[in-house]
Amino acid sequence: MLVNGCGLGERHHGGFAARIRVPAGWVVPLPAGMDPRSAMILGTAGFTAALALQRLRDNHQTPQMGPVVVTGASGGVGSLTVRLLTAQGFEVVAVSAKPALHDWIRSLGAVKVLDRRGLPLGWRPLESARWAGAVDTLGGETLAWLTRTVAERGNVVAVGLAGGADLRTTVMPFILRGVALLGVSADHHPQEDRCAVWRRLDGDWAIPGLEQILSEEIALGEVPAASRRMLAGQTHGRILVDVNR
Repeated sequence: MLVNGCGLGERHHGGFAARIRVPAGWVVPLPAGMDPRSAMILGTAGFTAALALQRLRDNHQTPQMGPVVVTGASGGVGSLTVRLLTAQGFEVVAVSAKPALHDWIRSLGAVKVLDRRGLPLGWRPLESARWAGAVDTLGGETLAWLTRTVAERGNVVAVGLAGGADLRTTVMPFILRGVALLGVSADHHPQEDRCAVWRRLDGDWAIPGLEQILSEEIALGEVPAASRRMLAGQTHGRILVDVNR
């Protein structure tokens, strides 16, 4: 079995414990074809990537509509989203502020990687349409820019706020282009669908090459130092913690 989200490690102790006591409603049966290591490489990041795909699909986003841009592509959610969308047939353009990792991001399937620091964010209520859809991990100015640059009837899925919690935009993208701004919450997702999403991650939404997305495997005692590096923007992909070391 596995637990992800639900406030574990945030409002409930035990995120790095070898044994925990949690409400039964938090527990998801480990999918039949998935081993614990793969489940934790995926973790909440992989679950969030799957929720983003679900929101796109539910709102009629298809690969035939054109490229989907993924921001924060070197991070856990971003890199898994690039890999998942590519595996589902989408053309993915990635955005990352880490030029040293652009080749790695392309190896995950992105057809192009843009440097976030050089993005022409613009200032008009609508900019030239560049993407059929987007998955954003940053929020703030980047999310506002995405709403202005997604094409007609495209979807923008917001999954994070690493770049800020504010959103300064206008209604123009929504009433003139029919753009949809969609949110996901891995923390509060309904339990019945949570189990279904994990089964899909073991089935038709399986993310190939998980070991390529794993950047480090660390011991429990190394978590504080790794956390400081993560906050300083010095990590990428997924970090797996061996709680038995």
